[in-house]
Amino acid sequence: MTFLIFWGMGIVTALIHMFLSGFPTDASQISTILLLHQFVVTFAVLGVGGVFANMIFAEKNARHIGWPGGPFQIKYGFTQLGLGIMGVMCIWFRGGFWLGTVVSMYMYGIGGLWTHFHEMKVNHKADLNSIANLVMDVAYQVFLTVLTIQIGGLWVVG
Repeated sequence: MTFLIFWGMGIVTALIHMFLSGFPTDASQISTILLLHQFVVTFAVLGVGGVFANMIFAEKNARHIGWPGGPFQIKYGFTQLGLGIMGVMCIWFRGGFWLGTVVSMYMYGIGGLWTHFHEMKVNHKADLNSIANLVMDVAYQVFLTVLTIQIGGLWVVG
């Protein structure tokens, strides 16, 4: 559920951006600002958080979530860091780079969806936290998709 805080941070900073620059009225402009802040804020915080949780405090994090620790955490931490770096790079690179960054987050989200569902199945337990994680996994991907469609031109081949 920590990701929900990261998601919210990206929305809040986007709203501040729009407030300071005069609220745009065009849906494409609003979506561009919202998506940019998801990249630069949400993805970057996710990346830094991943380094701390899965690399620096790997054993403590593994115990906290009830999973065995191991080298996979380092790999996962680097993956999160890479996604965070891609998000920050979206400040300077647009177009196809934004699409590639969104697709990377889709894969991250699908991984989260699969993991949360698998945990519920293995543990034979569908508690509120697990269900909330599933909803968030789907909702965030839908949110990103709606923004990319509103921006226009990102899903164009060629």
